[in-house]
Amino acid sequence: MKPKLPLVAALLTALLASGCATRNTASGGKETSLLAGAVTYSSDSFQPVNPATVNADTSAIVGKNGPSGKKVTVLWGLITLHDY
Repeated sequence: MKPKLPLVAALLTALLASGCATRNTASGGKETSLLAGAVTYSSDSFQPVNPATVNADTSAIVGKNGPSGKKVTVLWGLITLHDY
């Protein structure tokens, strides 16, 4: 039986590269989506957080150096980490 490592590596690469997109937001920041939108990173995003998400304000955890506007959503918005 031939090793299936090249096939597994190709499938893993396709999964990681699928749905990757970057766009400019109206506030002048950038929004990058990975894994078909499962993980989204936004810079300069001061938009209100959806009330149907598990919300964590990381400025309370890390420190208060002023709001940076960074936001990370995981599992299509189920979990949101933001710093503003």
